[in-house]
Amino acid sequence: MKIFIPTKTYLTKTQVNQQLIKPKSIIDSIQKLIEFFKSSNGKVLVLTGAGISTDSGIPDYRGPKFASLHEFRQRYWARSYLGWPLMKKAKPNNSHYSLSKLQKNNYIQKIITQNVDELHQKSGSKNILELHGTLNQIHCLNCGHIKQRSDYQLILSDLNPKWNDFLKNIELGNITPIVRPDGDMDLPHGTSYDSFNYPSCVQCSAGIYKPSVVFFGENIKDSIKNETVEFVKNCKSILVIGSSLATYSAFRIVKLASDLGKDVAIINLGETRGDNLSFLKIDFPCGNLLPDIADQLTKS
Repeated sequence: MKIFIPTKTYLTKTQVNQQLIKPKSIIDSIQKLIEFFKSSNGKVLVLTGAGISTDSGIPDYRGPKFASLHEFRQRYWARSYLGWPLMKKAKPNNSHYSLSKLQKNNYIQKIITQNVDELHQKSGSKNILELHGTLNQIHCLNCGHIKQRSDYQLILSDLNPKWNDFLKNIELGNITPIVRPDGDMDLPHGTSYDSFNYPSCVQCSAGIYKPSVVFFGENIKDSIKNETVEFVKNCKSILVIGSSLATYSAFRIVKLASDLGKDVAIINLGETRGDNLSFLKIDFPCGNLLPDIADQLTKS
């Protein structure tokens, strides 16, 4: 007896998206996006990634060993300690303010962000869902006690005077290391973190603090997943800005939107995992587009 085993057919990018629009100029891109916003009747869901914050000085990463390895936590908190001042000082850029302006004028319904910098909130945007959490607070893995990251920075300074001296040199401009998107500073290979101290939870004394962000290997809370589903169901279209959709947590949002028949537009430098699902792909920096779009759509 022959057994028939069905095989899945994968379509090529051309077969999937024969009608993909890829404007070749900034002017044409702006016009296409204006048409996109107008046709969405105020029900645009925006999904942002690291690319929207690069103009704020935050470069365009997370690990599963935090809870189990003391050495990993030393490394993380030392690098986070050095990178925190830059993250704290980061201000919204024109792209953030443009989205806020569009939202206030009823062109954008809600915003989902992969970023952990809270720059959307600082720009005045509302109805924001932080897919991967926020760097601005930490929590105890044992009792759940929540503490503000700025307060924790002061404790780390008291516990690590030599690292504090190193930080002062950075702030004086004597050292110019690289800060990663998640707020930790990239130090030379071979740097020792053995001397870095971090405290136990001030509430239960038994637990350790962790930044309230989703590390690689960790799962997004079911409540967040459910909320993203509701956001997608209630929108007419979705606009991806500054994300390659490399993480499945972001890609599944776009895939769900596509499966539900929502229009998908993408602004990103380079290819994304969701290009096959979009009808409009803009390959220009969002900072060159969004301010003009917001100005033209909100003219009195």
